[in-house]
Amino acid sequence: MLCWLFSIVLLKFDEADLYDSRFKIRGAQPVTKEIVLVTIKPSDFVKIFDLKTNSIVNMNESQDVTDSFFWDQKIWFQMLSQILNQKPQAVGVTLFFGENIGVTRLNSQEIIVFKDPKITWATNTSLLENMSLPFATLPDRSNIAHIEVLRDEDGIVRRLQDSRGFLQDISHAVVDSTRKSKDSLSVINYRGLRRFKTVGLQKVLRGDLPKDFFKDKLVFIGTERTINSQVLTPLGAMPKHEFWAQVTDNVLKKRFIKKGYTWINSLMLLVLTIIAVLVITHFPQAVSLFIFFWIGTIWSAFSIWVFDTFNLWIPLVSPLVLLILIWVLYIGYHALRIEKAHAELQQEQRYLSDLEQLKNNFISLISHDLKTPIAKIQAVVDRLDAEKNIPDHMHEDFGNLKVYSEELNRYIQSILKVLRVESRDFQILKEVADLNEVIENVVERLKPVAKTKNVNIDLTLEPMFLIEFDVTLMTEVFLNLVENAIKYTSANGQVFIRTKETDTEILIEIQDTGEGIAAEDQLHIWKKFVRGKNQDQKTKGTGLGLYLVKYFIELHGGNITLNSEVGKGTTFYVRLPIDPVL
Repeated sequence: MLCWLFSIVLLKFDEADLYDSRFKIRGAQPVTKEIVLVTIKPSDFVKIFDLKTNSIVNMNESQDVTDSFFWDQKIWFQMLSQILNQKPQAVGVTLFFGENIGVTRLNSQEIIVFKDPKITWATNTSLLENMSLPFATLPDRSNIAHIEVLRDEDGIVRRLQDSRGFLQDISHAVVDSTRKSKDSLSVINYRGLRRFKTVGLQKVLRGDLPKDFFKDKLVFIGTERTINSQVLTPLGAMPKHEFWAQVTDNVLKKRFIKKGYTWINSLMLLVLTIIAVLVITHFPQAVSLFIFFWIGTIWSAFSIWVFDTFNLWIPLVSPLVLLILIWVLYIGYHALRIEKAHAELQQEQRYLSDLEQLKNNFISLISHDLKTPIAKIQAVVDRLDAEKNIPDHMHEDFGNLKVYSEELNRYIQSILKVLRVESRDFQILKEVADLNEVIENVVERLKPVAKTKNVNIDLTLEPMFLIEFDVTLMTEVFLNLVENAIKYTSANGQVFIRTKETDTEILIEIQDTGEGIAAEDQLHIWKKFVRGKNQDQKTKGTGLGLYLVKYFIELHGGNITLNSEVGKGTTFYVRLPIDPVL
């Protein structure tokens, strides 16, 4: 909302001088057929001037002269006669010919031509008390008009002071149009330099023109080389007769620049603000910047097109500044969010560091202070169980105590393993070894367990090359998998262990003929402290074994999957890459 309000304030400055840039960048405009310019050059009167003054200094095009330099009664009579013969709509003379040309005597033919109602002669000022009348002024002064202009502080003419003056008398059509204008300071729509048909004095005098060249046209006569002949416009210096042709074209075609109401522009800026906010909040930063760029480009193109086509001023700077402000504020807000998130992350890192230290201390405490009491309990139980003078039922109780203490010890060892592997300092120690040998050692260690249940272990190990792996971790993996296979296989069951090597990986299959794992449990058994629902009461376990198995295998760049069906057993597939990328 602040950006929007600021852009509304900018609307007051989004005009005036900015029109100048619009005029300069607009493309070529069509030539106006209703207006013709007659441009007189100093070279047309140099010989006459030299004869009048007997000057030994030749005039040239680079010298500024006064309006009187261009006066020659015979030439002007001939030129105006040629123009009036083609019946133009009106003729406007932007040069002042009054007391500056001395006393002028006119014959009857010259009076008819010079005082023709179609011709409007320029005066030197709009103030009645200081006005010098042209030599051909009619008694009612209906054929004269001032050609003063309204200049801004920088000297550039951007606005038409009023709709009277030179335009009022140049043509009845123009008069009718200007009377309908309500804007006393209309902004002139400059449509480029040299947009009108222009002819030189010599061509007019020779009659070297089409017969209808001036017919029904508005003819402006002037020069480019008098002291006051130039008008400073946004397009640069412009001859007065061309300037008034531009103004007349604005009046006839109603091309004065129109400006929309402030509330409409404010509403457009509000819509643009909403669009910009939606873009920022719904797209990534890079995408938002790209969209902002295209919004600004499309708005600029649309504003320029409307200005050139409909003469309607649509703000350009305010919308672009609005987009920039919104983007800057968003970047600032985003930077604050990042800084805040960074501070929170640092605080969280400190907290995690403290938690890691606490966890390490806890591991140390359990390793040194909890394992020792359990070992002592087991030793006392073994010593008491060895006594001969205790009742038989006590031996059974001591046996149970020994089993329970061993289960507790295994549980603590499993938790310690999880804490160690999840520690930041944990690293695998790889060495070159034979994976088949590791599996054989595991099977050898578990044979007594399998024997108690009469479970047969079938080994099919394919000869393989030595690979790099952490022997301790992989021993834990296969100990857990083979022990689980024996544990969950009923008496007189079978456990199959097979190894196979390909070009890229080693495949190990561990299959049992146990009860299998329900489909709903297969996705959860890899989590910590999770066991199959049917096994919670049948077998003892911590629910950490398979979590560690999966973790250790993934540390080696491998993966583990299973295929199980209730009542038909379970098969685990372990895949280890030969050249793992860690």
